[in-house]
Amino acid sequence: MIGWIPILEPGGSLGHYWWLLLFPLVLGISISYRATHEVELVGFWRRVLRFAFKSTVAMGSLGAVMYLFVYLIIPLVRGG
Repeated sequence: MIGWIPILEPGGSLGHYWWLLLFPLVLGISISYRATHEVELVGFWRRVLRFAFKSTVAMGSLGAVMYLFVYLIIPLVRGG
């Protein structure tokens, strides 16, 4: 544990499932964002869940694009 870097090398009991922490993180961010930008509470949770869903899809899409870029595009450009 001397050279452990928490962000770059996730560890602990979650191990390989550290990416599942994205869902509670996005939900917390969605709740706080909507709470500071809403005038009334009618439909609050519907808007929170919609915002959380959009954010999760956006992060997943960005992850997929980066994966394709790193493992497919860069090797093609380098000639490997």
